[in-house]
Amino acid sequence: MTSRNRALRWLQIILTLFYGQVISTAIYEYIIQGICGLILSFRPMYDSVLLIVLGVFMFLFVVYAIPAVWFCHLQMSIISILILIAIFILTSVKAFIEVKYMGQHSIRIEWATIRIAELVLRILGIVASLLFVICLKQGYKPENF
Repeated sequence: MTSRNRALRWLQIILTLFYGQVISTAIYEYIIQGICGLILSFRPMYDSVLLIVLGVFMFLFVVYAIPAVWFCHLQMSIISILILIAIFILTSVKAFIEVKYMGQHSIRIEWATIRIAELVLRILGIVASLLFVICLKQGYKPENF
């Protein structure tokens, strides 16, 4: 295995870990929070429904994106990038609204820091996905797959 192919294999592994982070965020932070918000009524209903829909959307995205990475499908990878950009936009809006309506200053700073870290991870995932698509366009195919 050449060093270029080894680096691209690591890129596939990093993207898989990134998608694992996306799916865990979708399940634990969006779907569970949305369901709890609906059941316990501690957040507006539209917010809870938005969280659930966004969580399901993110979950389905990961189910779509993982095979694109490991089976090296160019078109699927390009669509994955577009979906990832849409998820980034939706989570940015959610983060802005969430932080804007926080009560205490110290809690607002904590949530803003968490949301900024989440958005930075999403940007890094988009960049890694773009690198992977560029490599696929240049003809990368895994050797021992």
